[in-house]
Amino acid sequence: MSADQPLNAQDKNQDETSTLTPEAEAVIHRARRSFGISVLILMLGFMAVAGALVYRLNQKSSNDQYQAQSVSVPQGAQIVSVVAQDGLITLTYKLGADTTIRLVDAKTGDVVRDISIAPEAPLN
Repeated sequence: MSADQPLNAQDKNQDETSTLTPEAEAVIHRARRSFGISVLILMLGFMAVAGALVYRLNQKSSNDQYQAQSVSVPQGAQIVSVVAQDGLITLTYKLGADTTIRLVDAKTGDVVRDISIAPEAPLN
């Protein structure tokens, strides 16, 4: 190799003289495949963490969902159960012989709906 030859001509001469043996090519191939699998696993891990962060950021906090300070029921009503779920407060109460389910908006405290529970007529 002389200094008169262009740079890429020197590279061609070097490539011709440095051919790899089949064993060396197999080792390089395995190393590349192993590296590719490692990078793929790393990328999947980053995507999982990013997905978890986005999921957590999009969740409504319970402070935002349940801001109602009080919920009204008729005077003399006996509360049977209360459940807070999906932005609603569900009250079941008895007033005399009647049982009622009251759905209340948990953000505002407004009554969404009252549902009466009546006994079924006996089957003859």
